[in-house]
Amino acid sequence: MLARKYDNYAWEEIEYERPVERVRKVKKVDYKLVRRRAAVLVLLVMVAYFAAVARSESLVRTGDELVALKQQEATLLLKNSEIKIEVEQLKGPERVTSIAEKQLGMTVARNNIYVKADSRKVAYTAMLMQNNRFIAFLLKICYNI
Repeated sequence: MLARKYDNYAWEEIEYERPVERVRKVKKVDYKLVRRRAAVLVLLVMVAYFAAVARSESLVRTGDELVALKQQEATLLLKNSEIKIEVEQLKGPERVTSIAEKQLGMTVARNNIYVKADSRKVAYTAMLMQNNRFIAFLLKICYNI
């Protein structure tokens, strides 16, 4: 290929297209929009901060209530154990017999004391009675069976 074209217009310089420079438009800064966005951002940060403070305050209040309830529970448990001891003392047979003797004029019958038989002992003695008549005789004498 030839470096130049040789035709009628060869002597004229060929104008080459120059690359079009893009003109950058300088945007005007809209300060009202910037201020509005900054105000919204500050407002959001403040709302988040106040929400965190409110949440923290409620957690602290709940913790204080929990501590107070635990102290109250400990006090009530101590009082409950004291009342249980007092109830056991009031239920005691010595107290009942002393009130019966002093206030009601009753006496304890020493010759009519009954012993509650254990069902296992009764079954054991029944088995022994069947196996050995001598042991059964002794049990009859001792336990009045």
